[in-house]
Amino acid sequence: MTKQKRKLNKLKVRRCLIIFIMIVILIISILCIKINKEKNKYKDLTILFNNEFIELINKPIIDTNKNIFFSKEDIQKLFDNTIYYNEAEKELITTYNTHVALLKVDEEYAEINDETIELKGKLQEKDRKIYIPITDLDEVYDIEIVYSEKSNRIIMDSLLNSKVEATISKRTKVENKKGIFGKKIDKLIIGETITVLETDGKYKKIRTPLGNIGYVKANKITNEKNIREAQKTDNRELVVYRNYSNISGIYNNFEVDDSKLNVVVPTFFYLEKNSKVLDKTTSTTATYSIYKSWIEDNKLNLLPTFTNNESVSNNLLSYSERSTVINSLKNYLIKYNYMGINIEFETIDDINSFYRFVLELAPRFKAAGLKVAVTLNKNLDKARLENVVDYVLEK
Repeated sequence: MTKQKRKLNKLKVRRCLIIFIMIVILIISILCIKINKEKNKYKDLTILFNNEFIELINKPIIDTNKNIFFSKEDIQKLFDNTIYYNEAEKELITTYNTHVALLKVDEEYAEINDETIELKGKLQEKDRKIYIPITDLDEVYDIEIVYSEKSNRIIMDSLLNSKVEATISKRTKVENKKGIFGKKIDKLIIGETITVLETDGKYKKIRTPLGNIGYVKANKITNEKNIREAQKTDNRELVVYRNYSNISGIYNNFEVDDSKLNVVVPTFFYLEKNSKVLDKTTSTTATYSIYKSWIEDNKLNLLPTFTNNESVSNNLLSYSERSTVINSLKNYLIKYNYMGINIEFETIDDINSFYRFVLELAPRFKAAGLKVAVTLNKNLDKARLENVVDYVLEK
């Protein structure tokens, strides 16, 4: 081989090497762009609540143990518009559906429906805002809540809503639309559990473990089953027979409409000093047993009235005082097998404490299967009560 040929071969090898290196660099660049694209795809934290994306007022906190904290303002927006924070005592009271919770800043324990629980996260104050450990209060707010680190997404579902799950039976992709024009948004492997949102012809609208919502073919899933049904409420109209609510004698029998909730409201319970409840159920009259038999014969329900002999300000001011009264009342109602309570205070000298009393009573009674009614007086605002109690009554 001549010297000139050797030189040409070296040039060819050098060119091939340069081309190879350039190809490798190009492949690496493409891969880096793809990887960064995937990373940036979930850069910003998103919140999916009941399969809808929501915006929060303040950015949530997620600690190293994946405890999630929402600001008081966001809890107020999503769950409890009457949430109360006592700055002096550094304590927060929140209510929702069948639960009441008391938390204190930086304390490891909380009270939920009068039971003490240990918290994984603590109520905390940061940048002059109060942050609530919502992962510890999933029971209070009746939610399932998980954080997907991969998709940087908080996924929440209300336990009051129905839920259907299924299993992926064949490896498949999830697309944003059904049909040939769909774009891939996620992929699933055999055995993964997905949430089924609806059936649409040959497709199922689903939610993936990452919280992505899209479509898969129905033949790619199996073991579809109802995890829970939507919570139902008793919406029967309440009919109050006040003229039969004073135990003064024996009345004639009459017919009632069985489709309605028919009640009498005799005054049996009284708020006394030191947050005590006076029970005058059987001592109200010597004919109580006869009256009760007459109620049952006429297909009526007994919704006894709770009124006040003492002031609200001296007996319902603090959380502990209100809890004492609430639990005493609840125990009496369960003892006598009454359907619930009608709260009818003649005088209310501290309106805010009265509203807190009702707010903290209603969830506890609902959890026990008891109905709550409030009879209005001139001090009470119907709008503040009608979404809290079962019934608001006029005198």
